[in-house]
Amino acid sequence: MNSFRLNSRILPIPRGAPPRGAVSSAVPGPPSGAGTPVPAPPVLEAGTSAAVPVPWRVVARSDRGAVEFEHRGTGPLRAVRFALAGGGMLGLTLPRTVYPGERLRVVVRGVHADGAFSAPDAMLVLRWFQPDGTELLWPVAL
Repeated sequence: MNSFRLNSRILPIPRGAPPRGAVSSAVPGPPSGAGTPVPAPPVLEAGTSAAVPVPWRVVARSDRGAVEFEHRGTGPLRAVRFALAGGGMLGLTLPRTVYPGERLRVVVRGVHADGAFSAPDAMLVLRWFQPDGTELLWPVAL
């Protein structure tokens, strides 16, 4: 059994942000997080691939093992979950749907949380499914 665990929860949409599921057409704004959402990836012919913009932004970090992400995309992302590998252990969160503008906070907890979070080989991976069913992974340095 792992001696650490990952907890994640969706935070309320900040005041003044578009309603849940709405697509904002705002122009880039102040550093408070307002701005243009990440465009949807291009549709390509079978057998081809292209770079896909990451629809996430790290908005807060703490030295106690918490990282907060904001969904900057144009549509809901399904089965969003985190994996943390480090110190020979693996922790996973339950999948959830995240809508544009929502923030997702992940926290490492447990007896050996500090060791897992600060291990030299530690890596937090954010995983999600695009609307077309493609699974994408974004490694986040700790």
